[in-house]
Amino acid sequence: MGFTLRNGISFCHVGDRIIFLDIEADRYFCLSPDAEYSFRALADGATPPPDDAHVQGLLARGLLTASVAPEAPAACPPIVMPRTSILDLDLPRPAFAGTTSALCCLAATRVRLKMAGLGRTLSWLSTRKSRLPTSRALPEGQVERIMAGFVSAAHLASQIDLCLANSIAVASRMIAKGIRPDVVLGVQLGPFSAHCWVQHGDRLVNDRVDMVRTFTPILVL
Repeated sequence: MGFTLRNGISFCHVGDRIIFLDIEADRYFCLSPDAEYSFRALADGATPPPDDAHVQGLLARGLLTASVAPEAPAACPPIVMPRTSILDLDLPRPAFAGTTSALCCLAATRVRLKMAGLGRTLSWLSTRKSRLPTSRALPEGQVERIMAGFVSAAHLASQIDLCLANSIAVASRMIAKGIRPDVVLGVQLGPFSAHCWVQHGDRLVNDRVDMVRTFTPILVL
């Protein structure tokens, strides 16, 4: 018998703590120290005693589901850490169509997040990405042209505290152009904060290296 995370739950290790993300509820959380100890043992492949109240509590809360196979909850896998950022390049002059498309993507993403919620929005994005071929020759400078439009749009639409909507909008635009981006949600402690960005391989698309390097990925789409 094993245990797996419920769909929509992910976690990562930050220092000596475990942080969880429930995308359906759109919230981050930690467990009590005793419950975290039991969960950590499960993640390490240990078999809990039948009377472990903390494991039973995690099952009752729906955080875990029992599995016939000998499985264990798996943390968010590591990513290729970005080395450079497209924002540090001399971006091409944005075309009017590129700026307009960026503004439309931003507006549509904010509406989608509000109406559909985080879980369904990320599922929609992931499904679209999965339909693209895993390898494809891209026109030179395509990602740079997309970001030029979003940088231009940022002068017209406020981006304060909207890293999630911005990242989903950028990724959506890239997918529409046949590019497979990685949307990364990361967390840090001391104090707690969360951040979201887009990568394409080892290049940051809509953020800077110094901004994201202190965050630990908790979900990658």
